[in-house]
Amino acid sequence: MDSVEKGATTSVSNPRGRPSRGRPPKLQRNSRGGQGRGVEKPPHLAALILARGGSKGIPLKNIKHLAGVPLIGWVLRAALDSGVFQSVWVSTDHDEIENVAKQFGAQVHRRSSEVSKDSSTSLDAIIEFLNYHNEVDIVGNIQATSPCLHPTDLQKVAEMIREEGYDSVFSVVRRHQFRWSEIQKGGNVL
Repeated sequence: MDSVEKGATTSVSNPRGRPSRGRPPKLQRNSRGGQGRGVEKPPHLAALILARGGSKGIPLKNIKHLAGVPLIGWVLRAALDSGVFQSVWVSTDHDEIENVAKQFGAQVHRRSSEVSKDSSTSLDAIIEFLNYHNEVDIVGNIQATSPCLHPTDLQKVAEMIREEGYDSVFSVVRRHQFRWSEIQKGGNVL
């Protein structure tokens, strides 16, 4: 999961162009009026899965079944089962992906054609999402193509952001591969 935080420091403005809040999410609190006066509310952490319908390699790969479950269903289950998100969203431009997302209990952000192009970046789609969802303070960008993601992985990330003061967290995988390839020269393999 990658985290995108709105307004982490006073020197950075958030994607909506409003002044930064100036405090990290761990310390940022909002007072509630009425009966809970003085009670502080933690920042709204939203899971966001980007799932475009126009994949060129494998069309609609995000809803292809893997072990009987749509690919995106695996990460939606992990996000929901983690219990750390105030909301779980799928950003998509496709009706079938929207239907699957809703079947798994996610909310859907219909992304614009401007951020649904092959040349659009994940950051473009995240910024658009934040522009429409003012309630969200922190975005956990979860890759739709990570079926082995476990809820405890997401719990650890949320803890790192909320309790340990990290402003961003991302996962990596060590990859071992050969750095050579066959070259044929005059009928001989080198």
